[in-house]
Amino acid sequence: MVALGKIIRLIGKKGELRFRPYEGNKYIPTPGEEILIGGKNQPFPYRLESLSKIKTDLVLKLYGIDSREAAFPLVGQDILVDEKRLPELAEGEFYEYQLIGCVVQTRDSKEVGEVSGFWEVGGKIIMVVKAEEQEILIPFETAICQSIDVANRIITVDPPDGLLDLNEI
Repeated sequence: MVALGKIIRLIGKKGELRFRPYEGNKYIPTPGEEILIGGKNQPFPYRLESLSKIKTDLVLKLYGIDSREAAFPLVGQDILVDEKRLPELAEGEFYEYQLIGCVVQTRDSKEVGEVSGFWEVGGKIIMVVKAEEQEILIPFETAICQSIDVANRIITVDPPDGLLDLNEI
């Protein structure tokens, strides 16, 4: 299962939900499609009745969810789909979820940590790397992230001087 994004709040009185896709998500479900909502261990199936867009978010209406009271328990939950439903990507492209858990190392093979997530800040993508007892934020740009080997789960970075030491005292 792949998390597409999170339901962030209720909209209106008829059970509509505001959904925020995770950064890098290239798959948007279509009306009539079955989606899963909840945690990866116990997701529950719902059928999508309608879909509209508000800025970068989506407004979902699910069959059988017709009131705020019925929709409220879904707020904060992930929307999941089977990985097989995602569109195939071109050579050298990847989904961000495929990079979670990859080892980040410098060009001289010094291990920095493990990718724990991505943030979008001011239109830029930031890779969150969990190091020993801290998180290191690395701009996800080709000038810094020089190679991404999804198969071997390694991302090689060439950070500017001092970037990896910003959290040190």
